[in-house]
Amino acid sequence: MRRRLLGVPLCALGFLALTGVPAGATTTADPVVTSFNSTIRVERDGTLKVVEVWKLSNVTGTFTRFVVTREHLADDVDHVQKIEDLQVKSGGAEKNKELTTTGDISSIAVADLSGGDTELEFDYTVKGAVAETLNGTEVQFSPLTGLAMTVQDANIVYSTPEVSHVSCFAGAIDSNFPCTLAQIGETSGPTFKQTGLPPGNTIRMTVGFPKGQIAANSIVEYRKTFKRAFSTDTAQLITALAVLLLGALALLLLYRLRGRDQVDPRRVVPASLFSLGQDTRIDFTPPADLRPGEVGTLIDERIDPVDVTATIIDLAVRGHLTITELEHESEFSRPDWELRRVKNAPAEELQRYENVLVRAIFGDNDSVLVSELGRQVRANLGQVQDALYDGVVKRGWFTERPDRTRSLWATIGIVTTAIGVVLTVILALTSTWGLVGIAITAVGVGLLVIGRHMPAKAPAAGRVLGQVAAIRGELLEMDVSELPTDQHAELCSRALPYAVVLGGSERWIDALVATDSDEDEDEGFHWYRGPRGWHLQYLPDSLRNLTTNLTGALFTR
Repeated sequence: MRRRLLGVPLCALGFLALTGVPAGATTTADPVVTSFNSTIRVERDGTLKVVEVWKLSNVTGTFTRFVVTREHLADDVDHVQKIEDLQVKSGGAEKNKELTTTGDISSIAVADLSGGDTELEFDYTVKGAVAETLNGTEVQFSPLTGLAMTVQDANIVYSTPEVSHVSCFAGAIDSNFPCTLAQIGETSGPTFKQTGLPPGNTIRMTVGFPKGQIAANSIVEYRKTFKRAFSTDTAQLITALAVLLLGALALLLLYRLRGRDQVDPRRVVPASLFSLGQDTRIDFTPPADLRPGEVGTLIDERIDPVDVTATIIDLAVRGHLTITELEHESEFSRPDWELRRVKNAPAEELQRYENVLVRAIFGDNDSVLVSELGRQVRANLGQVQDALYDGVVKRGWFTERPDRTRSLWATIGIVTTAIGVVLTVILALTSTWGLVGIAITAVGVGLLVIGRHMPAKAPAAGRVLGQVAAIRGELLEMDVSELPTDQHAELCSRALPYAVVLGGSERWIDALVATDSDEDEDEGFHWYRGPRGWHLQYLPDSLRNLTTNLTGALFTR
């Protein structure tokens, strides 16, 4: 008896093991759309009135369905559909829903589903679904796409006027696999059916109409691409070229009216740095009492480092300061010079910019090393430049200071360029006219370039420029050996600062070197002294190094 009683549970266990169903286990069915029924009425204006009935099984929590609402076409064009007037009901009661659009897809989420069998009714309108074709118009609509569950049975019926053609494809979003049924009904509108639509798949329907039946209402948007932002279509290209052409003509006219010198640059006026004085002596007499710094500023309309260094050498030659080259500690040590103020300087009156330069160099001291000129001189260099610019205006060579003229037009150019850049960004982001912004930017850059040449010489500068041209020719071509022997060093020294600015300094330095007639060491000249063991043959290298170090001390930040 005990063996028989034990056999009953063993047989039960054996049966359970064979059937593979654990004792006490329950099964849960997958969520599914048992049926999808939709009627779509196409209005004359192209609006779609959509009513859908979804029968769901085993769907709990939030149900989300998707509609394709953006189609990408060629030439960066998108056709966009908009879902409006959305209502979702279940058993006659309004349901909470949320409509969002991300990329090409709009999603509708319905919350608070309790599971089991649920019926949802969607009611909404669609705008932008009707596009114009060669022979009429066409609706393209995809209400079933990307669903995370199987749709067992889908039925869509259109209510429309006369129809020219229909098509329907099911599967992946770009699939060409035909639906189960797509036909133009004789008594009803176009009808579409699909059975067994797997999760993640799409039904795409197309309904065509003859001309005049349904109005196209496509909503067209353009993708933001570099090619489209800077379109080279006829209108954009012609407009951009017109802006460039008009801008170039305006710049040319501006330069001719405001920036062109009022003098003839080819004019040469007889002039010389030398004149015959009393007792057959040669006097150094630059025309109009021209100074090297003024000459350089007049020629290129700006103050360059060479103008300042030439002025320092000129002040030394004229006896207002001395330049003494210090002994080198070693062959490879950096050279240095002492600048010393001359107490009994000539009584000639210095130009204002020369006085400012002397004060900037020495301050309250009588001497300074070139290596120690440093920040004090650089801090006061602006005053020197101001005085020199004011001087050339006072002489009547310019109607306004060249630096201020350049600054004004540079500011206008920068503002125009900035406006062009900002406009380019705005046009590129909001339209296809980015090329026009680039054209305006190019005009601004042109203003920056032409602004450097806007300072214009006044008529009074014409004669002086002609004299400068004659002096340059003299410095470059004069036979220096013709100068009196007893005045050779003095006259070559006086001419040297002008040659530094106008060209030909090497031949005048060589002329100074040629005054050395022996192999003994030389002290130099009254304005330039060399260290112990120095020879005049070293003068070219000494002056070259001096110019380099002065420029570095005065202009290097």
